[in-house]
Amino acid sequence: MPPEFLLVLIIIVLIFAGIIYFLIKKNNKLKEKSKAVYLEQQQFIRKERQRISGEIHDDIGSGLFSIQLFADLASKKRTDIAELKQISGMVNEMSEKINEIIWSTNTESDNLENLLYYIEHQTIKLFEYTEINYEPNFPMDVDNLIINSQSRRNIYLLVKEIVYNAIKHAKATNVYLNATISNGLLIFEIKDNGVGFNPGEVRQNARGLKNIKARIQSLNGNLVVENYKGTIVMVKIPLNKALASTYAG
Repeated sequence: MPPEFLLVLIIIVLIFAGIIYFLIKKNNKLKEKSKAVYLEQQQFIRKERQRISGEIHDDIGSGLFSIQLFADLASKKRTDIAELKQISGMVNEMSEKINEIIWSTNTESDNLENLLYYIEHQTIKLFEYTEINYEPNFPMDVDNLIINSQSRRNIYLLVKEIVYNAIKHAKATNVYLNATISNGLLIFEIKDNGVGFNPGEVRQNARGLKNIKARIQSLNGNLVVENYKGTIVMVKIPLNKALASTYAG
């Protein structure tokens, strides 16, 4: 090969190498800038969520709590007025919904451990005024995983709906809720010793079942319902789909 040709080839290779290096460096700078903008936006969103949660708790929550106390007191003093008891019940129900909104917007509730604790606590409250024996079993050690707010809310409402259905329709004396984490899956198993579940007898417009299926779909999860000395409902949710998104660049 003539030395002149070799020299030209080397120069061409160096030029291409320089262009590639320049493009890579420029692309990395754009990625770093995009990442910085993304992280700044995420920080702003978290601060806004925390601010909204605090304002709901301090302003609306405290005001509603005062109304709740007044309604409870009035219904106890005037038991002859049925409307006062109804108002008290309505305010209590509204207070629960406000508390759920505060929880869902509070950034401190984003981790998986908090989600499981909240589900356990809230489902216990569902059985508070029933004669049903309820036994929740939740894991003690949970990895510090951050769940995105939409998935967190869907998981909570999904489990709550299934447990509520067991209370309302199963005619059970015992209900068990087991939560486990295995192979990247968040698994809930709800068992009862009631009358069982026949999908063929469910009304086509049954809103509860539609909500359950919609939430399962949004979570990319799996739902299995079996009849064995009552009803067994198994829900499997892939955690990788529920984790809060991070910048992938």
